[in-house]
Amino acid sequence: MTQRREFIKKAMLGASTLALAPLAKLKAKDKSIELGLISNTLKNEFEQDYKAALKVVAKIGYTYIESSVPKAAKSAAEFKAAIDASGMKSVGTGASMGNYLEDFDAKKKVAETLGCKYLICYYPWMSSAENLKMDEVLETADRINQMGKKAKEAGFRFAWHNHAKEFVDIDHRQAFDILMENTDPEYSTIQLDWGWAVEGGRDPIELFKKYPGRFELAHLRDKHNSRKGGSACPGQGLIDFEPIIKAARQTGGTQYFIVEHPAQDGIECARVSYEYLSKIM
Repeated sequence: MTQRREFIKKAMLGASTLALAPLAKLKAKDKSIELGLISNTLKNEFEQDYKAALKVVAKIGYTYIESSVPKAAKSAAEFKAAIDASGMKSVGTGASMGNYLEDFDAKKKVAETLGCKYLICYYPWMSSAENLKMDEVLETADRINQMGKKAKEAGFRFAWHNHAKEFVDIDHRQAFDILMENTDPEYSTIQLDWGWAVEGGRDPIELFKKYPGRFELAHLRDKHNSRKGGSACPGQGLIDFEPIIKAARQTGGTQYFIVEHPAQDGIECARVSYEYLSKIM
């Protein structure tokens, strides 16, 4: 009950507190560091005042945002104006494969308005993916190829995002490897979520070596306590990010490093993550 009262009290402080409270803790940002943030890290802050939240994380040092249009925004154009006002850029927006199949043109229009480079598929499966079979994996690879081709023709780069579900064995190979072997890098890239990869038992560095150049986007999500212990802000869990970042740049082809952790206090998570990552990048 105490935690609930504190959360309500915090929410009632409003946009002025959201915009100003973290700034006293910040150092001058290093403009040589290019880091992004996905908006679900700022879920509570976006519900309060997404315009203020964007300005705060830009002040922290983030240079780009990955996001769909927040519910509080009247339109994609309004959201784009807020991103521009913060000084950041929009690198990508996304949806599930089902959403893309249902209305690709709507997703494309949002990406065009936001000025995104990437259309991201956060969930490539058309089922729960709890009991994957070879046929379903190959069908999913075909959909990735088809949607990637469509995205390329529209002027975008298509990326698909992993969870731990892809790291299960099917006929002595993992579903992730089958997807990699059957998707065309001309039409798609991977947004590798490092935390989910670690939870699935794979080393991101090993993946970069096995599939060089195919991981243009990264979600930097830490794991706390154990591989199965839930996520944490980068630098506050068990993952050593420094060698992974180095390998991602040298071998993985990674161009965009994006912090993700659905924190109750997203601004604080954004701040501590930036402080940690900026020291090792």
